[in-house]
Amino acid sequence: MLKAIHDLYARDETFIDYLAHDLDDCAVWFNNSEFARFHDINGNKILSVFTTDTRSQSLNVNIGGDKLSEFVSKSRGVLFCRAQEVSEVSAEQTLRLDGRLYTVAEARLLQDQVWRIVLEANT
Repeated sequence: MLKAIHDLYARDETFIDYLAHDLDDCAVWFNNSEFARFHDINGNKILSVFTTDTRSQSLNVNIGGDKLSEFVSKSRGVLFCRAQEVSEVSAEQTLRLDGRLYTVAEARLLQDQVWRIVLEANT
């Protein structure tokens, strides 16, 4: 570990440079033997990282003056993919991931390198 840090500073590279090399070489984060998998994103097979969480939440509905409470299961996930492989993404647009339609709740480009996309869908 210390050698890796020494090598990083010896090359006079910034953290962003080091991150770019890692993303290009698929060494750690986007390594399909570790974290990443190929996912079908809007019809394109892209090496990415996707984590999911399913929760139930109450949905209040008024019918004829009666207030009813129903529970809806909402699937929420976070998708990480390299910026060079996915075009502009913005909140409220739809995205098809592995055949399932999601709504983009949030999309941020991290260090101009990686998209962090929060996806939501009712189950």
